[in-house]
Parts: sequence; structure tokens; C-alpha cells
Amino acid sequence: MGSTYQLLEKAERLELLAQELYLTLAGRFGGETRELFKRLAAEEAQHAARVRLLAARYRQDKKLVAALAADSTQMDRLLVEAEEAVAAAASGTWDGDPEAALKGAAELERRFCQAHAQSLSQDAHPDLRAFFEQLAAQDKAHQALLKG
Repeated sequence: MGSTYQLLEKAERLELLAQELYLTLAGRFGGETRELFKRLAAEEAQHAARVRLLAARYRQDKKLVAALAADSTQMDRLLVEAEEAVAAAASGTWDGDPEAALKGAAELERRFCQAHAQSLSQDAHPDLRAFFEQLAAQDKAHQALLKG
């Protein structure tokens, strides 16, 4: 368990890693696949900025910062997984196989969606719950784009 603010820091890091993954994949593919990865990278950058803004807004709210309302275990695992995916993409694991790259990215988005949906306890601040539910919905939309 950790503070909501710590969870927001991890959520921002996860979005930045997703952006890095998509930028890496965009650089390794061409055509429509490249354009899709570039679009997703831009959207992940927007997600990270939204998380950062939300964290700044709540940083001074002692009630939210101190609350042990966040379980970051799943988020911690996903951070490691996202780092591994970035490294795999950079090393060329999916080179020449856009279908495998799309499938791997879709699976990662599925797990991001679950993490965002389950990150906060039911007694968390309603604005924070709504925010993470929006992130989960956006991850689900990314997953659908990747599946074509």
C-alpha cells in the first residue's frame, strides 16, 4: 500500500513507458503500423501529462497524500513489464512481424487497463476513481485499435 500521490507517480511513469514503447515500435515499422504507433505514443504522452497535472493538483491535499488508499503491487509489476517490453522492442524482438508487435502491445494495454481499473480502493476520492476509470477506458480503446 502507498499514498495516492505515490500511485499517481507510478501511473505517470507507466504512461511514459507506454509512450516510449510506441515511439520505439514506430521507428521499427513503416506504413499504417508506424502511423498507429505514432498516434498511440502521442496519446500516451497526453495521458502522462494529465496524470502529472492531477498529481500537482492533489499534492497539497493532506487527506489524499497521506491516505493509504492505493495498492500499487499490480502497478509495480506492470512497470517492470513495460520496461521489459521497451527493451524487447528496442532490441528488435518484433522486427519484421507487425502482427506480433500489435498483438504484444494490445496485451500490454489490456493489463494496463486492469491496473488502472483496480488501482484505487472503493473508498478513494471520487475524482481519483473517475480519473483512473477514464484511463482504463482509454487503454481499452487502445487495445481495440491495436487489434484492428
